[in-house]
Amino acid sequence: MNKQGQESLETSIPTSAILDYNINATSIHYILHNLFRGLKPVRRKYKLTINEIIFLNGIYFYCKHVSTCISQDACLKFISYYNLPKIKYYIGSLQTKGMIHVAEIINGYNRYKLTPQGITVMDDVNEGFERCLYEWFNKYSISL
Repeated sequence: MNKQGQESLETSIPTSAILDYNINATSIHYILHNLFRGLKPVRRKYKLTINEIIFLNGIYFYCKHVSTCISQDACLKFISYYNLPKIKYYIGSLQTKGMIHVAEIINGYNRYKLTPQGITVMDDVNEGFERCLYEWFNKYSISL
């Protein structure tokens, strides 16, 4: 059959169906803008990357709300943004920087926990976002 003679069947999906979230572009911009501004002092002070802070934050939430320690497999399932080689990399990197440590070993699997310095980083992240949010609301004269 002549392929040039065939009509192309294009399936078009309306943009609104793809991007049908209850978040407008302004909110997304605000979140990203303040994410990087809020993390800037923490990144400089502790010499951490954005990904390390996000990973540390995931460990913090897991240890606070799910269990006292987190394994490599739990990181893979809970944080779910990174693949196993990246999980191993960030665990090693955060251990080297003194943010997490092996809290226990169960059946040959290491389970990690935040160190006091890791908890301090999470406190600083929270303070950075609060300060950034306060400045942003004042800049645009927004009151809640």
